[in-house]
Amino acid sequence: MKPDQRPLIRSASSAVPAFAGALVASAYLVGAVVFSLASQAGEADAGVVEPAVAVAVADAAVVIREPAHAQGGAKSVRTSETARTRMAPAASDIDAVDAFLPAGPRLAIVIDDVGLDLAAARRVIALDAGVSIAVLPYAEAAATVSSEASAAGHDVLLHMPMEPVGLADPGPNALRLGMSDSDLEARIRWAMSRVPEAVGLNNHMGSRFTADPRAMRVALSAVADRQPLFLDSLTTGESRGQAVAAGLGLDALQRDIFLDHVQTPAEVTARLDEAEALARSRGWAIAIGHPHDTTLDVLEAWIADARERGVEFVTVTTLSDQIARTATPTADASALQ
Repeated sequence: MKPDQRPLIRSASSAVPAFAGALVASAYLVGAVVFSLASQAGEADAGVVEPAVAVAVADAAVVIREPAHAQGGAKSVRTSETARTRMAPAASDIDAVDAFLPAGPRLAIVIDDVGLDLAAARRVIALDAGVSIAVLPYAEAAATVSSEASAAGHDVLLHMPMEPVGLADPGPNALRLGMSDSDLEARIRWAMSRVPEAVGLNNHMGSRFTADPRAMRVALSAVADRQPLFLDSLTTGESRGQAVAAGLGLDALQRDIFLDHVQTPAEVTARLDEAEALARSRGWAIAIGHPHDTTLDVLEAWIADARERGVEFVTVTTLSDQIARTATPTADASALQ
């Protein structure tokens, strides 16, 4: 046989299996299309849950599993849960969501300047409500108060001294605008180490420091790996604390009402009533007080009455998580589109 005839013979001999293979592939393709259409019809008949409902169930699962002090890592957990939740929830899951949703006004009370007076600190810890306790890092009893408050179920915050406007002294190792980045970082890390159970921080004084975005960014970046909550005490309307903290990916809140600028029972009661009214109109409020005898006297009586009126007392981490949960359903649902 001549060499130029071999390709022709080879092509003719392989034509049958090639044609058969094409037929088989076509059959598989048709079958796959039919199966896909049938599957989609089955899902439609079963009633697939809308994405927003699925997100709510996924988020509720995170809350049930994680304690309040572990919420720093909730963002990444919530995202992965949301991505996996694509099926209709069971009735028990819906019940869990309904049980989580708060029914009444929520009030987060924060007591600042704790630690200098151990007896007063223990009186704060004994309050019958989920108050949050902000501990001064330079207080000799800082670690003791931090441990006892956390063990009692309170949120503990580092009450970080920062430079004020004017001549008032914020205390040892305060953050000041003239410091280098390394000094700012060292001071805030030292302060966090002094309050071991701290789940976040708020500013002690700091009207000048919190108004400087660069300084706040340097300070908060130094501890951002711990994912602390930042509560802006809002000692000045010029503060950029909450915005900077949110920009760094931290949970960030802002004070609504100071309870005891005027330390009389009537004034403290009036401020608490304002906080309750705000919580009823908006759903939540944050009030800051101090461990003065007058403030604690009023709180001990007012808390019981407010609870009977339906006020729910929550820690700042619980409140932050609830606000985030109600504020971002659309964003979470978009991940399922």
